[in-house]
Amino acid sequence: MTRTATVIGASGFVGSHLTAKLRMLGFDVFCPEKKDPLVYSRPLGHLFYCAGITADFRSRPYDVVEAHSGYISKLLRSAEFDSLLYLSTTKLYLGAASTSEDAPLTVNPNQRDDIYALSKLLGESVCLCSGRANVRVARLSNIVGEDFRSSNFIYSVMKDIVGRGSVTLESTLDSEKDYIRIEDVIDALIQIAIKGKHFIYNVASGVNLTHQQLFDAWSEVREFELTLSPSAARFAFEPITIKRIQEEFGFRPAPCLPAIQQLFVEQLTKA
Repeated sequence: MTRTATVIGASGFVGSHLTAKLRMLGFDVFCPEKKDPLVYSRPLGHLFYCAGITADFRSRPYDVVEAHSGYISKLLRSAEFDSLLYLSTTKLYLGAASTSEDAPLTVNPNQRDDIYALSKLLGESVCLCSGRANVRVARLSNIVGEDFRSSNFIYSVMKDIVGRGSVTLESTLDSEKDYIRIEDVIDALIQIAIKGKHFIYNVASGVNLTHQQLFDAWSEVREFELTLSPSAARFAFEPITIKRIQEEFGFRPAPCLPAIQQLFVEQLTKA
C-alpha cells in the first residue's frame, strides 16, 4: 500500500486533523502551500482535497468557485496520484427528497446562497467526469471538534454563552441537523480514500440533534439567558443516510452530544 499522502488545505480544521492522523499512521504527508507547482511534478500518493470556503462564501464568489471546482480540475488534469478524495458537503441535500448518495439534488442559481452548493456540485461532477481511477467524494456533515475560529452555529452559540452569558436564537428550539465528531470523520476519510468501492459517501452520524437537546446539555454546565427572536423560524434537515458507509466499513460514529458538551466545558475553563 502507498504510504505517501498529500493534503490540500492542510492548515484548515479537517485538513490539520487529517494530516496529524496520517502521520501517526506512518504516512509521509506532503502539505503544499496554495498553488505550489510541486503538486504537478511529484507523485502525490493518496490525495485528499480539503480546500474550501465556508462562512464568508457569499462575499467571495470567485474564490468559492476556484476553491471548490477550479483547482481540483487542474489537479485531476495534470497531477499524479494513486487516489483522490474530494471533500464535499451534506448541505447539498437541502430540499432533496432523499439523503442517499444517489438522490437527485436541487439547486437554484437565482439564490445567492446556492453558489456554495453549485460550486461543490461542479467539483463533484468534474471528479466524476475526469475518467481518472480511484477518485471519490465524501459529503461531510456538521463536524464537531475544537474549532472555535469557526462562525458555525454551535461555536457561535457557545462563544456567546461563555462571553456574555446570553444568546439570542434566530431559529426555533425544534430545529435540527446532523453532527459528527472530527475523530470519526478522519477515520472514515482514510478508509474511503484507500479502500472505497463507491464514488460518493455520506460521512455523518445519521442522527439529528435538536437545538433543545444542545441547550439542555449546555445548561447542565452553566446558567445563561436564552432569547428567541420574534422572527425565529424552524430549520430542519432530514436525517442523513449512512447505510453505504456502515455496510462497507462497519462505520459506527460515537454519539455527538457528549462531545459538544465537553467542548463547552473546556471553553468555559479557558475563559
